[in-house]
Amino acid sequence: MPRFPRLAVALAASATLIVLFAGQPASAAPQPSTQPVLQTAVHRAAPVAARLSAAQARAILIRAARHHNLNPNFVLAVSYWESGWNQAARSRTGAVGLMQVEPYTAAWAGPRLLHHRVNLSNPVDNAELGAALLRSYLTQLRDPKLALAAYYQGLTGVRKYGIYPSSRRYVDGIWRLRNRFQAAHLGG
Repeated sequence: MPRFPRLAVALAASATLIVLFAGQPASAAPQPSTQPVLQTAVHRAAPVAARLSAAQARAILIRAARHHNLNPNFVLAVSYWESGWNQAARSRTGAVGLMQVEPYTAAWAGPRLLHHRVNLSNPVDNAELGAALLRSYLTQLRDPKLALAAYYQGLTGVRKYGIYPSSRRYVDGIWRLRNRFQAAHLGG
């Protein structure tokens, strides 16, 4: 699907998300059931997680952005560019999930930034780590476009050379998405 029709569908779906979550605090948790839970001793392979809807993915990303004091539209734009808000996305280089985090990045960044190991297959962990990385880069570089470049090309490269010419399309594309999402009040 071309990028702009997909964006139109995402923006239309966002209105539903805003209506659904407008009356609920971000910390709203499901109420425990009054039905007894049966415990079974059946051992089976880990279940494959159900595919997240775009609304569910956006809700997770918005919470992660707010948790790390980031503009939700900034995080939504990065995730949309990286994965199309698809937790099942895998890149040819091995990046995983909503925020397309590399496993080797998660190995050091999870303990350092979130103080625990992360499971990149878990959409909440994936969104939290991606947002934490963006926050870390933004804090160090003090420029959102440089933070985007660091997310894409690495912090060392940005510090040494600035934004690579090959990273310019990535940075500018995400910045345009962020502005569109901001205008549409997608991040709330």
